[in-house]
Amino acid sequence: MSDRGLQPERTALAWQRTGLSAAVAAALLLRTGFAAGSVLDLAAGGCAVVVVVLCWLTARRPGTRPWRLRVSAGAACVTALLVTVRLVCE
Repeated sequence: MSDRGLQPERTALAWQRTGLSAAVAAALLLRTGFAAGSVLDLAAGGCAVVVVVLCWLTARRPGTRPWRLRVSAGAACVTALLVTVRLVCE
């Protein structure tokens, strides 16, 4: 039995899960940034919000959009870099 027609649905669900994870990370980073007054946390939270928006757009409109993939991967990498710098600087 082939589930060839379900691939777009699975891909959309994967983007939704990724967006949900990024939303949780963004909320925690922004909360910490505002509470501690940390510019690095606020910047990392802002990058995570970019990932959330791009994941939401990609999940709603399936299909390959290479620029969305590149920008979301770049924003995720910048988020990780900023969090790492913040942890090392403490």
